[in-house]
Amino acid sequence: MAWKRFMPRKQYWRRGKLGDPTAGEPAGLYVEARALAEEALRLARSKKRNTIYKQAAEAAKILHAAPHPTPSQLLALLMVRSPQAARAQDDMDKHRGGWNNRKARVYELIDFNDTFVSLVLALPPSEHATLADRVWNELVYFSQKYNAMRFEEAQFEAIVHGLSREIAVYQGAMAEGLQARMTSRVQDARGIDMVITDPATQRSIEVDCKTSSSFHFRLLHLEQKRRINEAYRMRCQLSGFCPIAGGSRTHQSHSLLLRISTDELGPIRHFAFEDTQRLGERLRKALAEHGRVIVSS
Repeated sequence: MAWKRFMPRKQYWRRGKLGDPTAGEPAGLYVEARALAEEALRLARSKKRNTIYKQAAEAAKILHAAPHPTPSQLLALLMVRSPQAARAQDDMDKHRGGWNNRKARVYELIDFNDTFVSLVLALPPSEHATLADRVWNELVYFSQKYNAMRFEEAQFEAIVHGLSREIAVYQGAMAEGLQARMTSRVQDARGIDMVITDPATQRSIEVDCKTSSSFHFRLLHLEQKRRINEAYRMRCQLSGFCPIAGGSRTHQSHSLLLRISTDELGPIRHFAFEDTQRLGERLRKALAEHGRVIVSS
């Protein structure tokens, strides 16, 4: 698959050649994050919270309370959120539909993903090349030490793949002189990844980033549900973006499906497009044609 070109290669725990790199480091991001995660878990322990999932959830609250988290705090938060997120991902993969506590499980996965994104954006680009490998190493360490559930490697790679695309769009929009804002967990739950605004025109779009296949099948599904017609679907296929209306009778919403294809927009390497020009052109065209004017209150 094309995306594997910009995925960091796994070379720590699963190959077993380098052992645990964090154990050999005297200090730094990963050493500090382990210490913070372990301290938060120590503070979270109680008779009422006698399982690792309850302890980890409470530890996440402690770490999340930091007003301006450092990269080490974000990585620690990612670690303690991983058991609940892994359980949520497992439920989603098994059921594919409705199940008990579905909303809570979805938010657990969203919280993990949002923390990963925040961690990437908080670190300098020089740290990005090995980040996925090192995070995986910490998740394996955490799960083994506390006997907690963790992602399967394929699940984690799929998460990093999807988030790499979103982060690349976010950073690419900023590099092209646009404004970008990652969405709240409520917006994220309904499929909105970010809001992009053109400061020159004050037009704004809510963006849902899609792979080529996901974009294609989403359009087919919309056509089958008679929310769009064939001609509209073909226009979207040609342009690489598609505005769709949604929401309820009392609250109408609009979002933009945005096809992120490395064949069209260029390669992504370490969470960033190597060249953002084509992405900028697509975003500005979508903003000009379908962006909504922001009205100041």
